[in-house]
Amino acid sequence: MFYKKCFLIGFISIFFFHSNAQELNFKANVVVQTSTTADPTLFNDLEKNVTEFFNTNKWTEDEFQSHEKIKGNVQITITSQPSPNVFQAEIILQTERPVFNSIYISPIINIIDKNVSFTFTGLQPLLKTTNTFYDNLSAILSYYAFLSIGMDYDSFSLNGGEPYFNKANDIITSLPGNYVKDEGWKNDGGGRRNRFWLAENLRNPRMRQFRQAFYEYHRLSLDKMYEDPDKARAVMLSSLTSMGQANIEYPNTMLLMTFGDAKKDEIVEIFKNGDNGQKSKVSAIMVGIDPSKKSKYGVLN
Repeated sequence: MFYKKCFLIGFISIFFFHSNAQELNFKANVVVQTSTTADPTLFNDLEKNVTEFFNTNKWTEDEFQSHEKIKGNVQITITSQPSPNVFQAEIILQTERPVFNSIYISPIINIIDKNVSFTFTGLQPLLKTTNTFYDNLSAILSYYAFLSIGMDYDSFSLNGGEPYFNKANDIITSLPGNYVKDEGWKNDGGGRRNRFWLAENLRNPRMRQFRQAFYEYHRLSLDKMYEDPDKARAVMLSSLTSMGQANIEYPNTMLLMTFGDAKKDEIVEIFKNGDNGQKSKVSAIMVGIDPSKKSKYGVLN
């Protein structure tokens, strides 16, 4: 938290705050895309409960002031109702962080989780989960709370998110047997695009190079862009080059896909002002990480 606090002192000069505030400032939204037998008020209750769950639980031992809270949006889209009080859904999670000496807000996470199943009656509370499993929705939301905090901390200090990635992994190891093979949690299969694999990527030694580059991308490049844009752009190119190398050493990881999903527009906008050599290098690196975004980075060629 030291790096983040120093940063935010410079970012905000006049403020009023409450001490011991929780870490997250998330807005939750529930969308129903299918016919259900549930009372519509149930989904209003779900939206309220999810918002309170993220914003009123204490997720770290650090003290956050109001202006330091991590901002994010969570949309839960109900896609089917297999049985009473049982729902299939998608979750979209987006988080952001401020950039020093700027009004610009940088996206950190932009994830679509299509493998969400849960039971909700409106009566049971959502419970913060670490080593003890209560229910699947509590586990999923707790996982994303720790992921959001970990990614934010990693952007402010080198490997600062490690304790929270470990907590996210603890949730996985605490799953009962009937959830271990759940599509959203399982560790087998060819896709490697779920909550298990994202936690695995973040803790895998082969991705240390990515995590160092992620820190440099934010603290040594984005946060320096106001002072010296050309130098900051060169540092960003170096960090992206390291990410490209990480992709060679551990190809096709969900972590790198997640980074690209969040940062694609930002990277293009920053390097539109770079020289032709920088543009071509960035385009090659990012297309190598995610070929599906070739048209997005094509504007740099």
